[in-house]
Amino acid sequence: MVRAADALVKAMESKGVDVIFGIPGGSILPLYDAFYDSNIRTILMRHEQQAAHAAEGYARVKGRPGVAVATSGPGATNLVTGIVNAMMDSQPVIAITGQVPREVLGTDAFQETDITGILLPVTKYAVTVKEPSKLAQTFIDSYYIATAGRPGPVLIDIPRDVLQADVEPQWKDEPSLIKYALGSVTEQTQEPNPELISKAADILINAEKPVIIAGGGVIISNATEELVRLAEYLMAPVVVTTPGLGSIPSDHPLMLGVIGMHGRIEANLAVIESDTILAVGMRFADRSVGRFDEFQKGRKVIHVDIDASELGKNVTPTISIAGDAKKVLSELYACIISRTARKEARPFVQRLKAIGESFDEFMNNYGEPTRITSWRALKVIREELPRNAIVTTGVGQHQMWVQLCFKVFEPRTLLTSCGLGTMGFGLPAAVGAKAAAPDRTVACIDGDGSFFMTCQSLVPVVQYDIPVICIIFDNRALGMIRQLQDFFYQKRYKDEHLGLSRKHVEKGIDYVKLAESMGVEGAVAESLDDLRMLVRRAVRSEQALVIDLPIDREERVLPMVPPGRWLNQMMTPMGFDIHARIRV
Repeated sequence: MVRAADALVKAMESKGVDVIFGIPGGSILPLYDAFYDSNIRTILMRHEQQAAHAAEGYARVKGRPGVAVATSGPGATNLVTGIVNAMMDSQPVIAITGQVPREVLGTDAFQETDITGILLPVTKYAVTVKEPSKLAQTFIDSYYIATAGRPGPVLIDIPRDVLQADVEPQWKDEPSLIKYALGSVTEQTQEPNPELISKAADILINAEKPVIIAGGGVIISNATEELVRLAEYLMAPVVVTTPGLGSIPSDHPLMLGVIGMHGRIEANLAVIESDTILAVGMRFADRSVGRFDEFQKGRKVIHVDIDASELGKNVTPTISIAGDAKKVLSELYACIISRTARKEARPFVQRLKAIGESFDEFMNNYGEPTRITSWRALKVIREELPRNAIVTTGVGQHQMWVQLCFKVFEPRTLLTSCGLGTMGFGLPAAVGAKAAAPDRTVACIDGDGSFFMTCQSLVPVVQYDIPVICIIFDNRALGMIRQLQDFFYQKRYKDEHLGLSRKHVEKGIDYVKLAESMGVEGAVAESLDDLRMLVRRAVRSEQALVIDLPIDREERVLPMVPPGRWLNQMMTPMGFDIHARIRV
């Protein structure tokens, strides 16, 4: 006989768990005591939300569940934002929380919270384990649920006395919940319908302007090779959603970039001009396609997703195919090559790429040559980071600039909060990413507003020797809020200022001293040359570094499609006449 907590740790080890992110507390202490005798590495974060983000960063890099641990009450509730973020972006995170002993459940005991009830709507599975003998098996089941079909987070809530109870250390290394309550695992992993594959193949073969939209599901399914192979055979351009960045290398001739509200001009134009869309592993979010009604006009839509509930939810496709992206793309390719020869280059692709190149040239030369702009800074950072570096971002203008001009060459190398748009995601996600891939360079590109929300994550960077490079785009403002107030609220700026004084807008937080107070070296980049030197030094030294990069607070991230508008209503920078360059 062993404690249930020890059996749980053994079950975790059996599934390859090598690190957890969390904060101990009274109700979860028996589990931490069990970790004492385990090779599982425990990383003490400084807030439970950051533990959830770190677990997600780990999961995104590894492609398997990350684990976040918290105590009962406020520890558990602090996880909520991070868990919802993982749910929105389909990432496998296992949250383990302590709970008050069974005998006082329902009495409003100290730090008692119905965390299972709170998280049930935003997880794939949430359970309070009341039988000690089932605890280890519950972890095995939860691991399976988190990764089966469309991945997502799960919650295991454990009363303290359950953790302390004696049990036989036994479990089956397969899920016991075959008919799992939400009923979607079997449905999500169904085989693609051959008749629908055949019809979709015929549509793609006969299309004059086919466009492939690759979403995050392509990366999750490890279907990047299948995507590129199909695109090259059809000579169809590929555009991506933000989660899909990395599904095809940014320098591939058929890659046109990210679509949507802050999408690349040529990518949005490709969607507008298309007569056929093959959308794979994406959910047709409003930020990606704008108006659903306009998206459906004048084109055939083939929608592929592992989650059948996404098919027809926002857009009514011509053909809906439920299935794993890797398998569907492979079968589509096999069907197409059996019916037609490889397609020739399509003139509209080269025309659109030329528009994109002209925009790049315009932005490269925008303003004074030595002026620090987000665009130029990201070009410098990309040049200095290794091709396989892992980059995380927060949420805000800097995130939109990254998706516009920062080249992503490999899957699982750009980690950013997409569906929920969680400010503060970047730094703790970088901690998790570096824990998952200690031999690779990890950089967090953040805004000052986003960075400050979770800057405590610098402490575990030092404490556990997890060196990440953090580059703060510092405009002393909530830049995206200021931009929206500028464009849509008549410049009636309110509570967007992050500096220390309204009278002296350049006076802001000293991020160098802040970093140094937590044991991390800090430096200010006064020029693009400074930035290049600092990033290069950090990459070579493999030491943590915080770089404060001053950015003009009046900088606006463009192109931008106003909320609720169709993609053809892109706002572009002054001086770049989009109408003189397009035919729609």
